[in-house]
Amino acid sequence: MDPLAWMDRALALAEEALRAGEVPVGALLVLPDGRTWEGRNGGAGASSLDHAEMAVLRAALSGRHPNDLRRATLYVTVEPCLMCLGAMVHARIGGLVYGCPEPRFGGVSLLQTLWKEGRYPHRFPIASGLREEEARRLLQVFFEGRRKGP
Repeated sequence: MDPLAWMDRALALAEEALRAGEVPVGALLVLPDGRTWEGRNGGAGASSLDHAEMAVLRAALSGRHPNDLRRATLYVTVEPCLMCLGAMVHARIGGLVYGCPEPRFGGVSLLQTLWKEGRYPHRFPIASGLREEEARRLLQVFFEGRRKGP
C-alpha cells in the first residue's frame, strides 16, 4: 500500500474516535514487510494519556526490542504532542508522517530544535500535510460539537 492508503486508514480510525466522542486522532505504524499496528484516541477507560500514537507504540513494542521499529513509519492524522514525540524517539521509529498541524499542542518544531541543539540522538524524517484537509475537518467537526454543548 502507498502512503495515501495508510493515511486513509488512520483517518478511518480518527472517525471511529469521533463517533466515540473522543478527539478524532488515528494512527497507524507500518513496517516495510506490511505488519501494522493501529490506534485511536480514547477507548475503554481512556485517560488523557491515551493518545493514538501511544496506543500504537505500546502495541508494537510489546515483546520487541525498540530497534525493531527503526524501519517503521508512523502515520498519524494530527501533529503529535511532546509526550508522543518523546515516545517515538525512545521507540526509535524510522519516520513520521502526519496530516494537519496542531498549533496549540503540536511539538514537531520543538523536537526539531532539540535535534539541532544536539539533544535526542535518535532522529527520523518527518513529513506533514498528507490528507491535511480531511484531518482538519474531523477536528473542526469535533470542536464545533463541543462548543454547541450536549
